[in-house]
Amino acid sequence: MSNRKLATAISREDQAEAGGSLNPPERTTCYPHQSWSGDCADQHTSGTGRGIDERVDLDYIRGHHN
Repeated sequence: MSNRKLATAISREDQAEAGGSLNPPERTTCYPHQSWSGDCADQHTSGTGRGIDERVDLDYIRGHHN
């Protein structure tokens, strides 16, 4: 699959997540790793056992923390 398709999918899922129509665990892309979620699934657990796809973690990574 091309990088263009990945970039388009990430953008589409970012917008859907921000709009509330997509829950983070339903993503097929990984924003922090800029990849398909299946390609980095083994990296999605932090030391606390929480998945990196949780909204709090994503907001922090994206710089939306207060």
